[in-house]
Amino acid sequence: MPLTLTRRRFLETTAAALSAPLTWGTSRAAAPSADAPLRLAHLTDIHVQPELAADQGFIQCLEAVHELEPQFILTGGDLVMDVFDQDAARAELLFDLYQQIVRDHTDLTVYPCLGNHDVLGWSRRRGVTPDHPQYGKRLFCDRFDLERTYYRFDQNGWRIYVLDDIQPTADNRYQAYLDEAQRDWLERDLQAKPADMPALVVCHIPILSVTVLDTGGMWNEAENEYRIPLRQMARDALDLAQLFSRHNVRLALSGHTHRVDRVEYRGVTFICGGAVCGAWWRELAYRGFPACFGVVDLFPDGSFDYQFAQFEWTRPG
Repeated sequence: MPLTLTRRRFLETTAAALSAPLTWGTSRAAAPSADAPLRLAHLTDIHVQPELAADQGFIQCLEAVHELEPQFILTGGDLVMDVFDQDAARAELLFDLYQQIVRDHTDLTVYPCLGNHDVLGWSRRRGVTPDHPQYGKRLFCDRFDLERTYYRFDQNGWRIYVLDDIQPTADNRYQAYLDEAQRDWLERDLQAKPADMPALVVCHIPILSVTVLDTGGMWNEAENEYRIPLRQMARDALDLAQLFSRHNVRLALSGHTHRVDRVEYRGVTFICGGAVCGAWWRELAYRGFPACFGVVDLFPDGSFDYQFAQFEWTRPG
């Protein structure tokens, strides 16, 4: 007989989990090799803004990152708060603030990843129209000197893909999936990659995650089932999971939900990395998940170690 998780049982289980102390520890794929790992920091959902002392919070996060001595920072999208529903002047102010903090407070290379809050004007409610020279994703590309919003690089025997799963919809919102051109590029690159070379991917919206069940509106009472909006998890999730499994992708990182989870599927580990900003800098925790960032050790043999790190954040005054 299949196991059926009713809404009542799910909510009871979730409430028990959130009331228990959170453990921020090791998440290891396999016993790592003795060789020195490549260490990176995974910072997602930073949501920089001049309000709520978010700039100071980001600075304090970077200070905590430096203590752990990563070799670079891999972001997970939603760098600023928020240009999706703002005018162009506000967008420039937010990206100015983000980039100034990065310039002044870290010497590490910081790889940008696009989130829904980093796309200019798609809501169409603030006077930004498609004929604006930096409409949509063009502002992001201009700010970070990118030819396109997805790219890859190699380091210490690993191939790292930064992907863009934020796609527009007809109602001026967004869905999570890889567009055709990006998917073709990714598949060709994975096929050309040495088969024994491990890979990591990062995108903003989770490809696979259970954190979406803890989001309002998922339970459909009339149909007696959960429904997952495509702005919360990738619509091409199963297809991508199978692609990753065929090509030695070991780890897929995401953010967006401001929650933490780990999903193992077809030999691939999917980790949702919480949020640097907690509850958008209003509170240090969101639904029981503290503000955090990830510390990832990548070993030459394809194993890895992922730990969640909290940081001290105090609002001035």
